[in-house]
Amino acid sequence: MREPIPPFPLHAPCDHFCVPEELHGLEATNKVDWVSVDAGGEYVVVGIAQTLEWDGSDRTLELLQAKWKTCLAFAADGELQSMYPDKARLPWKIVLSCQSEPDDRTKDFVRRADEATREAGGQFSIDRQWEAPGEPRTL
Repeated sequence: MREPIPPFPLHAPCDHFCVPEELHGLEATNKVDWVSVDAGGEYVVVGIAQTLEWDGSDRTLELLQAKWKTCLAFAADGELQSMYPDKARLPWKIVLSCQSEPDDRTKDFVRRADEATREAGGQFSIDRQWEAPGEPRTL
């Protein structure tokens, strides 16, 4: 039997998705790193944590691609809405939380994946933590 789903957090990772350090981020392609609501309560964030340096390698890009697909399926296929029905009316965004600036291949992938994410009803953006804080944005 599944444990009860915790209350939906505001600005904080959801306990349901917290996993040990070695099991989250880009290398945990089958997991959503966190789910939260933006500061204004306007949209749901499905988060991806940067846990590898952006090196432009095929491996890193393939991991990001697989992670994005997991997050897209979670948000677009109804699991997000079924887990948090009180937030089902809110739009959703997949946010790649970056500690360092992505390489050009990664930026290109995010641009293309954002188009596909929009077709599925959401958005895909980068939270540029290496810059001044602000709203996540697409490149």
